[in-house]
Amino acid sequence: MKNKIKAIVIFFILSLIMLSTKIMAQTNLNGQQYTNTSIIIITNNSHFGYGFSITIYNGLVYIYYTELQSSIATINGLIFNGTEEMNASLPNFNDLGEGSPGLFELNNGSLMLLWGGVPMGSYSLNNLTILLQASILNNNVWGPVINLTNNGVALSYYSDGNYIYLVYEHIISLTYNNTILEELTLSGNVIKSLNIPNITGIVSANNGLIIVQFVNSTYGLININNGDIEFLNATNAGFVNNSLYQFYDGVLTINQNLTFNLPIYEGAFPISWNNGYVIIAWRPGLLSVYYWNGTELQPIVNYTTQFTIIPKATILNNNLYLAWFGLNNISTGQGSIYMAISPLPYQIIQYNNTTTTNNTINNNYNNSAISTSNTSSYNSIQTTNTTSNKSSSSLIPIWLIILIIGVVVFIILY
Repeated sequence: MKNKIKAIVIFFILSLIMLSTKIMAQTNLNGQQYTNTSIIIITNNSHFGYGFSITIYNGLVYIYYTELQSSIATINGLIFNGTEEMNASLPNFNDLGEGSPGLFELNNGSLMLLWGGVPMGSYSLNNLTILLQASILNNNVWGPVINLTNNGVALSYYSDGNYIYLVYEHIISLTYNNTILEELTLSGNVIKSLNIPNITGIVSANNGLIIVQFVNSTYGLININNGDIEFLNATNAGFVNNSLYQFYDGVLTINQNLTFNLPIYEGAFPISWNNGYVIIAWRPGLLSVYYWNGTELQPIVNYTTQFTIIPKATILNNNLYLAWFGLNNISTGQGSIYMAISPLPYQIIQYNNTTTTNNTINNNYNNSAISTSNTSSYNSIQTTNTTSNKSSSSLIPIWLIILIIGVVVFIILY
């Protein structure tokens, strides 16, 4: 009985940590409504903070995501050929649990899947191990599972196609006081290692320049070669092609010389396409798509959602594949991942780029974006004039904390 009480207490405490370290916002739980096109439900069994990744490869759209099955995190995937949906093949997982998948096209043309895996064993919080693991797709079949790390706790990871960037702790702290940022070869050999505390996640990377988020929700651009940190005035940021983009206070800036005024939104990111950009913008309750053709910003579609976590998207054959997480139960964090497929304006030139992979990026700056005196500004075309409480998104891997909860409770009870 005492063990059961301890388990309940631990579960309660870790659940509070899970919720308090993520965003706080008002949400409408009266049902999901959408204004345009059919919505595909990828899964109804995801949870708040679980990771998913979407990319294109060999003319198909791949989406891999985390689900909770019997209190254990697992990874599943789907492939889209146009609007046709099929189950994706999976690596030969052999762990106690896996989560937070990342799809990255390597510069040699291969597709790599990264994830965090807890190997079989008995654990407490003091010896919990979460390995960074990988597999390479070959002839539509995933190759053997590769352990890129052998100990410690992998918290966040990213690849620019040349190298893998990893944030980890030797022993999990849940406060991120002892985080280490590393650059790895594709086989897991450590090239560089920097002791930088309070990193909660890697957002993007570009040839040794790494955008990270810290525990206080600030963003930083880190040069892995010399350890320099430039703090960004942004609520989200990343790379698109060879340019740095930042979003702050309703303004999306690309390469410091192109700005888009999106005053009613809390976040936005661009995708290069058709000699311009497709822009995804969101706030709780609203997810919007715009197209900038080089001269004006045009609205494409709006989706009304009950709650939106940072969406991810890719473009293939003149269609936008837009996926997002919708929160169904605020007390448990249970939610669904949705996919909308929307046609885009007539295609002239399409850049082979996704929000989860940056292919062959040429680094044209020292450790920050290029500064230029030529600046253009564009306004969103938006007839809705509503406001919402702002949320601050975090990259803290909540699936990791949930996995810890399951392991700890299992150990105590059995």
